[in-house]
Amino acid sequence: MSASGLLGTPATKAWLAGMSVASALAGALGWRRNLRLQLAPNVTRDWQAWRLVSSLAGFPSLSEVLTALVLIYQLRAVERLLGTRRFASFLVVSGIVGQTLTVAGMLLARLNSVSSGPYVLLFACVHQFYLLVPHSYYVQVLGVAVADKWTVYATAACLLAPRLPMVAVPALAGVLASMVYSADVAGLKRWRMPMWVGNLAQRWIAPFLLPVSASRAGGIRRSTTPAPAVDVAPEQVDLLVGMFPDAEREHITSVLRMVGNDSNRAVAVLLDSS
Repeated sequence: MSASGLLGTPATKAWLAGMSVASALAGALGWRRNLRLQLAPNVTRDWQAWRLVSSLAGFPSLSEVLTALVLIYQLRAVERLLGTRRFASFLVVSGIVGQTLTVAGMLLARLNSVSSGPYVLLFACVHQFYLLVPHSYYVQVLGVAVADKWTVYATAACLLAPRLPMVAVPALAGVLASMVYSADVAGLKRWRMPMWVGNLAQRWIAPFLLPVSASRAGGIRRSTTPAPAVDVAPEQVDLLVGMFPDAEREHITSVLRMVGNDSNRAVAVLLDSS
């Protein structure tokens, strides 16, 4: 995972780092049981509501962590299309709605526990990826023509398959939470994380996520080498800014880069994400 591939996606970087650290600490300190969402006796009797949050923190096994890291990296396009603040807001909304739906699904299916891991967040992002990210070309897989996005779905399937059926409820809850968000139920799509949260993250978290390289003196310095970017014609950006006055110019530029400067596809993406 190159640093340049994560440029412009600070929320994705924070998610990758946070999930890795949480999973490692859970394994090293014997906290893996705290990553598991279990209704009785933890939630219903002992009122350990914090398990609804801790179950989204990480995975209990290294193989799951590695697969999830690859999947999150592939899903970074969602943050680029939504913008960092909106993507972070989407994760919060998906986590709350998704966990509520997970508990409801567990009660309906008479399940007392489900496998630990942020399946709700991951599959909410997979659904947004399906909706927002346009395909660039088709490839032949076992003689069948499929869109180039198939690798994301294949990775998601690899993460899901070993734990079925214990992950079916949270995965489905994540997709449903994304659908609720896209439908703007109760104005959830318009909610944004407070600016002060973003300012705190910018001050205390972002410096640790910047790419670094060794200095000639043997210390550490931030890399200042810019990553190559696709050229975007200013006229295209100006046209789309006029069509979408509420969208930030940087966001429109990012969308144009994602779709290879195709204005028609950019309009379709901006309409879906508005």
